[in-house]
Amino acid sequence: MKNFLSFLIILLLIALFLYTGLSKLSEYQSFKLVLSKSPLFSKSTSSAIAVVLPIGEILLAGFLLVSALFVAKWLPTALATSGIILIGFTGYLIYMVSFAQHLPCSCGGVISKMTWKQHIFFNLFFISISWFAYSFYKRPRQLLRGVQLT
Repeated sequence: MKNFLSFLIILLLIALFLYTGLSKLSEYQSFKLVLSKSPLFSKSTSSAIAVVLPIGEILLAGFLLVSALFVAKWLPTALATSGIILIGFTGYLIYMVSFAQHLPCSCGGVISKMTWKQHIFFNLFFISISWFAYSFYKRPRQLLRGVQLT
């Protein structure tokens, strides 16, 4: 059961990072504009983040996939990286909710329907499941033993 849950968590994280990365790239100009309105970023910093962040999310989804299917010894690093990225973004959301007067949002799809506070809880859920999968990781070959990929 632990192996199945870990594999399901990895799939959820892959879907999350792939969805958010592709969403930001598909609405790149809007995403860049929203970042430029953030009180934490300068115009040049927001332009760089608008490029690096979605590409990084897509690469992280690929890292999780390759780790889960082919190089299981990388999996703890991939899961830890996922958690760290989510913690950083959740910190940004908490800062914005706590201190920003204007809350710009460029989220797409389902996530755009959430309030900022709901988005924080959404991220906390993903941080928790990342930690869960990471904490139950014992040996590379054990994690996915018995999981059928059909």
